[in-house]
Amino acid sequence: ICRKYRTSEKSCEKVGDKMIDICYVGNSSNDNIKIKNHTYNTLGGSSIYSSFSSRNCSEGRIAIISKIDAKTKLNLEKNGIEFYGQIVNKMSEFIIDEEKDTCIAKYYNNDPISLNKQMHINHLHISLRKGIEFEEIFNNEYLHYQHLSVDVMIHSVHDFIPVIEKYSSKIEILFCNIKEYNILKKYIKEIPLTIVTNEDKPVIVVTPNNIKAYDIANNKNIKSTTGAGDTFIGGFLAKYIINKNLDEAISQGIYNSNKSIEKIGPLLNQKYQDNQNIKPSLLPNNLIVIGNSCAGKTTFINWFKNKYNIYFDIDDLAPLLETFMLDDLLHQNKIKDFKEIKEKLKYIKEIWEEYSKNIDSIKFYTQPSKSGNGHDIIRPILWDYIIDMATKNAQNNNIIQFSRGKDELYENEFKENAYLRSIKKFIYNLPNNDNCIIINLVSNLDIRKERNTQRFLNGGHYVSNETMENVYSSDIFDYSKTSENLGYLTIDEKKIPVFTIINDKMLNEIELDEFLEYNVNEVIKYYNQFMEDEHGFKKNTKRYLAK
Repeated sequence: ICRKYRTSEKSCEKVGDKMIDICYVGNSSNDNIKIKNHTYNTLGGSSIYSSFSSRNCSEGRIAIISKIDAKTKLNLEKNGIEFYGQIVNKMSEFIIDEEKDTCIAKYYNNDPISLNKQMHINHLHISLRKGIEFEEIFNNEYLHYQHLSVDVMIHSVHDFIPVIEKYSSKIEILFCNIKEYNILKKYIKEIPLTIVTNEDKPVIVVTPNNIKAYDIANNKNIKSTTGAGDTFIGGFLAKYIINKNLDEAISQGIYNSNKSIEKIGPLLNQKYQDNQNIKPSLLPNNLIVIGNSCAGKTTFINWFKNKYNIYFDIDDLAPLLETFMLDDLLHQNKIKDFKEIKEKLKYIKEIWEEYSKNIDSIKFYTQPSKSGNGHDIIRPILWDYIIDMATKNAQNNNIIQFSRGKDELYENEFKENAYLRSIKKFIYNLPNNDNCIIINLVSNLDIRKERNTQRFLNGGHYVSNETMENVYSSDIFDYSKTSENLGYLTIDEKKIPVFTIINDKMLNEIELDEFLEYNVNEVIKYYNQFMEDEHGFKKNTKRYLAK
């Protein structure tokens, strides 16, 4: 449906000339790019990089809406790119220092972008930047489009959050890098498709239901990274508008971006190659990382997020530590401090309220350990409360970590396995809980004691020796094994894949990186195999599209 007049595609074509395939709204500029000791002068700006990228791999009708000078207009015409907007005497000019990662305006053109000609566009892409009056362009009476995408820039992303929230139901695709995504992710739940780039790490495609990752080639012939993201967008959209095939579109975006960093400025007269499609991996929406205390859960998670940093952290340790702190104050009879701390609590205000109502006869959840360091849990129901508190802000994609051990109090009260009960509760509280994997880290007690001491010496929390030896002495997690380290856990007739990692060594930094890289890759490989075998998921792009 074409915006404004709500006419069909067919009647849109009758109103004007043949419909424009892709139109880019964004800045155009003259850039001075500093690389090492040399400065290069080149045409730049988001609309320029994206339109030239599309032109490089498409025979369709490509246009831009921007502010350009007469010389640039001739350049666009020479390359078969249509221009709409404002002819100016002088375009904006930027000094870009790639080593310092700075972009300074030498001259900034403040003229408004105006439209005075009917435009009928299949796919409209708007770069949300300073100087792009989004709403004035978006609501212009001359502009009619069928599909809309936007991209953001880290320097101005906060300024455009209200725009993204307001128009999220109209935006079909959001392009951003990993830093921008982690700022925007709580505002973009309505957007069907988010494409996340992350320098030399995989490109991640996020839909409301699934996540896919596309590996990129390691290019050592880098001359300039300016405009690489906009070039990716141009390559992606040139393919995507044809049949909405994600694999083809992502592959073209990666190919164009890879070519752009081998030169300075936008892609010009590049020999097009029909590149081979990159096959994606399906990523779990939720990783549940379990294991005894000091088994290496946090280390594994940090390495995983270094490669796929789109996940929200859920750790039951944070509300647990708040509970310890609250109980310590009362065990030490610091009533004044107890009353003043309420507003500083992030998770356990309900426990504070419970204690406050029974200040003379509190039924504590924990007590200081008899050995002198750490704490003992004396009311096992606390574990259920902790999970509820930890998952209150759960998002579409989460990494959950927690420990459970052999606890007679727990088993006597609930008559149920500690891990099974806790995992169930986490699963029930999480969105997208069909797309989960459990990572079970196992390590022997002596190694974990050594890590526990080291963590404490480095300023971390300490688990008492009594708790380590009595509660966390051995791996108690039980699941159906299909091989030595692989298997599944059944919850409510649903099978959740389980991957066990034996982490029994104190490794140096290089060895640890190799160990973690191998296991992260194996986790993703097993998850894809399991989802295909159990649920019939094939690596077919259309299956992953949002409905």
